[in-house]
Amino acid sequence: MSTAQQTAICISVDPANPGQFFACCGLLELADRLWKGAEGWFESEGRCFFLMPKQINSSQDYTLSQLLTKVTQCELTNTMTEAQHTSRERLSEMSKKQIESDPSLEAEKKALDKLWREAPIVLKAPFDFCVDWFANERTGGSIFKTWAGQQSVFDISMNMKAPSGMDICQLTPDELLKKRVANSFLPFNFDSDLGGIGSDLDVGFSFAPLKTIKIQSRPMLEFFAFIGLQRFRPLRINSENKYQYFFWTLPLLPDVAAIAAAGLLTYVRAYEFSLLYRTKYLKSFLPATPIERSKG
Repeated sequence: MSTAQQTAICISVDPANPGQFFACCGLLELADRLWKGAEGWFESEGRCFFLMPKQINSSQDYTLSQLLTKVTQCELTNTMTEAQHTSRERLSEMSKKQIESDPSLEAEKKALDKLWREAPIVLKAPFDFCVDWFANERTGGSIFKTWAGQQSVFDISMNMKAPSGMDICQLTPDELLKKRVANSFLPFNFDSDLGGIGSDLDVGFSFAPLKTIKIQSRPMLEFFAFIGLQRFRPLRINSENKYQYFFWTLPLLPDVAAIAAAGLLTYVRAYEFSLLYRTKYLKSFLPATPIERSKG
């Protein structure tokens, strides 16, 4: 084992779960911002993701617990202005009858509710990071938008970031991407192990309107994958529903690691997955399978 591996955080990963791969990418993104430079890499089989600061200052803490604590403390909001947030709260306190009696109020609430559901997400200090890939059709980011238009990206991300019944700061590197919690809120469905709720047809009805059914999800996997997809994207195969991601074994900063994740640098292992289209808009990540490609 190298000196770097001995000093790095080693996070347990299922290489065939694309959600876990992109969650590692999200962890690297946030660690890089928190530690003013961080490198990440996988061991050769892809079952461990190493994370460590680029430069170590003896007066700082570079543990997983410290990173998770900062994530917990970080304010999560969206790009709506303070005035828009205030107006939406004011309208939310009014009765449906009051709003429907005034067409201008009804139109304003409809517009603000749409912004609440669709506006880019912002993680404030110490990360100062904006997530808007799901609204970007030009770069192809919107392909990986797994939730429907009437679902709120803000609500999903908030409930994955701060899941009830889980103290994320106490999670070990082995638990981080694998710990499940019962939650009444729907996840993003980046976790490819969520096949049991992959299709409403499988159970005969949709989970979305129901608040009493508890769903076993992995909130940290979901949240960090959501962050990771901002910079890290899989390689799409032509125009097919096939996507590939690639494991790299050299310590890389996020900007270079994103290139490696798309298979444009030397890599040691590659996987391919598809999206499950539950409806026209609702999608899930399916489990990946290893593939053979000529190494660069």
